[in-house]
Amino acid sequence: MRCTGCDYEIPDGVKFCPICGARQPQISAPAPVPPPPPAYGYAQPQESVKDSPKYVGFGGAIALYFKNYVNFKGRSTRSEYWFAYLFTWLVGLCCWLISFVIPGLSIIAALVFFIPDLSITYRRFHDTGKTGTIPLVRAIVSLVWKAVMGALMIMLLIYAFGATYGTDFNDNLFFLALIGTSALGIVPFAMKIYEIVICCFDSQHEPNKYGREPRY
Repeated sequence: MRCTGCDYEIPDGVKFCPICGARQPQISAPAPVPPPPPAYGYAQPQESVKDSPKYVGFGGAIALYFKNYVNFKGRSTRSEYWFAYLFTWLVGLCCWLISFVIPGLSIIAALVFFIPDLSITYRRFHDTGKTGTIPLVRAIVSLVWKAVMGALMIMLLIYAFGATYGTDFNDNLFFLALIGTSALGIVPFAMKIYEIVICCFDSQHEPNKYGREPRY
């Protein structure tokens, strides 16, 4: 900068000219510009072992499946979801075959995979920009339907061995309940079809309110 009195070249920021002693005007520094708010109201997460939004292979998908066992936040890509689906289907098939020797093994496998299956479906819906409410509702409806059907089938087996439930009216009411509940099975079935269709969608190739965009 130059002195306002003698026009001598002086260092920036000095208050008085060292040559003529004239007071120099002080130029205030510009106010810092605040950083823009993060997109969609969230800060970009750091890379971590639980980082899901990326395209993975079979082994990587299984690792993320178990690392995110109860994680209902963030996103899961199509490759992560379907490789994990293939893994659980193969395990379930093996358990079903072995269950002829070890009864109940298929039920144990279904219980073990229930929570991570729900959580990865939740995150897959997030990856397409949709809420995970539908998979949660479908799981609840399916559990209730299976419980009611299971109870009715047990009653049917008892009925097959000669037991009755009172009057003919009560027996007819039981069979009507069995037929009606069987027909209601279309509801969780239709919801499951919708869930599969959504999980076939491609990822949103940009950040959304559930997490970062997918990458390799």
